[in-house]
Amino acid sequence: MTTGSDAPGQVTGIREVARLAGVSVATASLAINGQPGVAEETRQRILATAKALGYRANPQARALRRGRTSTYGFVVRNFANPFFLEVLSGAQQVAADSGATLLVLDSQYSLDRERQHVCELAAQRVAGLAIAPVGTGESVRLWHRLRPGAPVVALNGSAAGVPGLSRVRPDDAAAVELPMRRLAELGHSRVAFLSAPRQLMADPDRLRHFRLLARELGMRPDVLYSPLTITDVQRAALAELARPQPPTAIITNSDYTAYGIYKAARELGVVIGAGVSVVGHDDLPTSELLEPPLATIRIDHRSMGTVLMRRLLELEPPGDYTAEVTLVERASVQAPRRPR
Repeated sequence: MTTGSDAPGQVTGIREVARLAGVSVATASLAINGQPGVAEETRQRILATAKALGYRANPQARALRRGRTSTYGFVVRNFANPFFLEVLSGAQQVAADSGATLLVLDSQYSLDRERQHVCELAAQRVAGLAIAPVGTGESVRLWHRLRPGAPVVALNGSAAGVPGLSRVRPDDAAAVELPMRRLAELGHSRVAFLSAPRQLMADPDRLRHFRLLARELGMRPDVLYSPLTITDVQRAALAELARPQPPTAIITNSDYTAYGIYKAARELGVVIGAGVSVVGHDDLPTSELLEPPLATIRIDHRSMGTVLMRRLLELEPPGDYTAEVTLVERASVQAPRRPR
């Protein structure tokens, strides 16, 4: 219910709409909720009365009466990463337009916390689950066991072998190939790839593409396994860049973690670009403000959120969605200063 436009602060109910329209409450409810059984002239009179009073149906109350809910869960890996907020903005718009509510939770890259969130959401019988999973998708399978038949969409995760799962993710092959080929053109031969630890890795396809391309391009590949917080990435990058023969370029899994590489390079006195090239992933609004500006993979985050929510609300048939990516070249990628 909403507040009537002619009486600020006073809640207008469906009984008032029915009284002024000269119909029963049941007839008013049928008309407002788009149900059959009401003459068209009567329906229009009821809708006009509801509009004049500023009344609209409460989707939560309607869902409860029908034994259903219009609340959906969304579990992300790391709220500190602005990528998820960008995706959420697109998802939230679709949810709002559809009268649905999103309950967003952060697993903080913890499998135990993620499982706990999924169990809580299942206990609340939310209508569906969107999840950026930690690891290979164990929590997606848990959701299937707890809420069989309820829709589930995975964001930036493979969750292989889960039937009926919709996946929304960028083009992982292109997201690796574009920077790798550009680095090869510039003369880089030692390239590192930043990845979550194996047990927490949700999208192993990127790492697989990295290794295949390194072999094809004649590069020496290094994999930098690290928890994906800025502090942990900075610590791992310090060790990597202090090696006798460090990489001349590092491809990160996100713009957020690229900040950790910048901090490590600054601490060691290594110049980003000339000393070590860095490639991000996501093209966050702050990335071009870094010094030097961060080369990165551009994705339409809001569109990913829009598609995710439409799949979750079952406004579209289930299925995978692969977002197009482009390489944004900036000064953090340069030819190596000298062989290292």
